Amino acid sequence: MINKVLILSSLLSLFAFGLILLTSHCSTDREQSLTRALLPLPEEAKTIDAAGHFGGQLRYALAGEPETFNYVAAIEVRSRTVVGLTTASLLEFNPGDQRVADGLAKSWEFSPDGKELRIQLRQGIRFSDGEPLTADDVLFTFERLYDEESSNVLKDALMVGGEPLQVEKVSDFEIVIRFSKPHGGAEYLLSNIPILPKHLLKDHIKPIEQAWTLDTPPEDMAGLGPFVIAEHFPGRRTVLRYNPHYWKVDSEGRRLPYLDEIVFEFIEDRDTQLLRFKAKELDILDQLLRPDDFQMLVGSVGVSTEDVGPSANLMGFWCNLNQGLNPETNKPFLDPVKSEWFQNRGFRQALSCSINRADIVRNVYTGYASLATTLIPASNRNWHAANIDGFQFDPAKARQLLSSTGFSWKGGHGSETLLDPAGRAVELEILTRTDDVAGRTAAMIQQDLEALGIAVSIRQEEMRAVIGQIMRARDYDTALMNMDFPIEPSDIMNVLSSGGAMHVWNPLQVRPASDWEARIDELMLLQGTLLDRDRRYDAFHEVQEILALEVPFIPIVNRNILVAWQPHIKNLRPASVFPYGLSEIWAVYLVP
Repeated sequence: MINKVLILSSLLSLFAFGLILLTSHCSTDREQSLTRALLPLPEEAKTIDAAGHFGGQLRYALAGEPETFNYVAAIEVRSRTVVGLTTASLLEFNPGDQRVADGLAKSWEFSPDGKELRIQLRQGIRFSDGEPLTADDVLFTFERLYDEESSNVLKDALMVGGEPLQVEKVSDFEIVIRFSKPHGGAEYLLSNIPILPKHLLKDHIKPIEQAWTLDTPPEDMAGLGPFVIAEHFPGRRTVLRYNPHYWKVDSEGRRLPYLDEIVFEFIEDRDTQLLRFKAKELDILDQLLRPDDFQMLVGSVGVSTEDVGPSANLMGFWCNLNQGLNPETNKPFLDPVKSEWFQNRGFRQALSCSINRADIVRNVYTGYASLATTLIPASNRNWHAANIDGFQFDPAKARQLLSSTGFSWKGGHGSETLLDPAGRAVELEILTRTDDVAGRTAAMIQQDLEALGIAVSIRQEEMRAVIGQIMRARDYDTALMNMDFPIEPSDIMNVLSSGGAMHVWNPLQVRPASDWEARIDELMLLQGTLLDRDRRYDAFHEVQEILALEVPFIPIVNRNILVAWQPHIKNLRPASVFPYGLSEIWAVYLVP
C-alpha cells in the first residue's frame, strides 16, 4: 500500500513538474520542455524556412498604450502592432515579394467566373487555448464582422459590389466563399481578416469590436498568432507569451516561434526610447526611430542597422471637411467660416502648393524619406500611379490659385495677411500628435503657410486624443498624421469610401458629400469587381487622379523604414510594410 502511494505521489509530482515546465516562460530552450511532448504538432503544420534557438525575451517600445486587444477594433498603430501578433488569417501577405501565400488555408481555388472561392483549411490547428479551429470559426468571424450593429474597421473592405460575401461550410475543413461579383483583390482581402474563436465569443452580444478590451483577462482571449496576450500593466507595458499551439514549424519540424516573450514597453518620449536602446534595455527600434538617431547609430559598435527603403507609411495633411452637425451639441462640427475655406478646392490646392516637401525630407528626415505624390508610395510597384505629380511645391501657383478664387492679401512683403473673399483674415490650427518628427514637420508647414499670409498655430496631443478629435469629436481645423496604406486597393476601402470609418477628412458619410467622392465610391467598387489587372489599375489610377485634383488629403512624404537592433537578435527580416521590424517575428531568435 505504501509503495502504491509513493508511486502515485511520484506520478503526481512528475505531472505537476510537467505543468510547471508547460507554463514556464523563462526556459532557455523550449524544445526540451514537456510542451513539445504534451502538445503534438498539427498534422498539416506550415513549414517555414528558418533555423534558430528557443527561449528569451524581446523588448520593444511603443509610443503609448494600445487602445484595444481586438484586431477588428484597432484603428491606430499601437493596437495593430500588439494584436497583429496574436492573430492569423486564411491567407498571408508576404512583404518580401508583395504576394499572397497560404496561411490557415492550405489551398484555395477560384471558379472560372471568379465568383466562387473554395478553401481547404489546415487540419489539426488549434487556438492558443487548445480549442480546435474549424470552418465554424470562419463562418462565425464573417457573421460578426457583417453584424448590422457593428462598425468594425474591416466591414467596409468586406463589401464587394456593395454586398457582403456569402460564406458556406462544406465540411469541418472546407468552406466556399461566394461573391456577388468577381473580386480582383479577394486573396489580399482574406489575408487581413483575423479568424475569431467562436467558442469564446459566441455569447458576446455586443458588436464584435467591443470585445476584448484592455481590461479583459488574458485567459478570456485566444488567437491563432505566434503569441498570446499574457499580462497587461496599464500605462507601463503589455507582455506577449509564445503560443504553445502555434501552427508553423521550422526547417527541422520544431514548433515556432523561437522567442518566449515580447514585452511592449510604453515609452512616448523618443529621447527616452533611444537612451533605453543604447543601454540595451530595448532590443528593436523601428517605427519610432528618428532619422537623426538612426544616422547616429549607423556604424556604432554593437548595433545592427538597416535602411529598408521607402515605405507605405505616409505623412499626410488634410483639412476638416465635415459639414454636419455634432449630434451632442446640435452645432456644426467646424466653424462655418473655416468650412467655407476648406470646401474651396482652389484653397486646398494652394495649401498643397505652399508646402516644401523637399525641405521636410532634408531637414526633418535627414534624407531618409521620399516626396509623396499620391496616397500610394512608389514602393508599391503594383498600384502606384507614377505619372501623377499633384500640386507640388510652387508658391507662385499657390498665390495664383488663391487669387482666382477671390482671396487677397493686405500688408507688405514679409508681413502679409491672407484675406478670404469676405475680407476675413485666414487663420487655422494644425492638430498633430506629441512627437518630435510630427512636431518638426508641422513647424515647417506652419512656416510655409505663414509665407502665404496664413496665421497658423500648432496643437500637439497624445495620439489617442488626436484620433478622438478626428474620428469622433471632429473638432479640429487641419490635421497632420502618419498613416499606413495597405498594398491592395480594396483594402483601402475604409479610407477612400465616403462612408468609411477611416475616411479621415469626413468619415462615415450617410451619402457622398460631393460628386467627386461619389465617383471615387463608384471606382472603388468597380476595381474590386474586376479580375483583369490592367482594368483594375486603370480604375484605381483614376481614383488617384481625382484625389490629386481635389486634394482632400495632401500627401507629404513617405518615410524610409529605419531599423536598429541589438546584435544578439538573429534572423530579423525587416520589411518596408507594416509591421516593419517585427515582420516574420516567428523566425526571430536570440543568442547569448
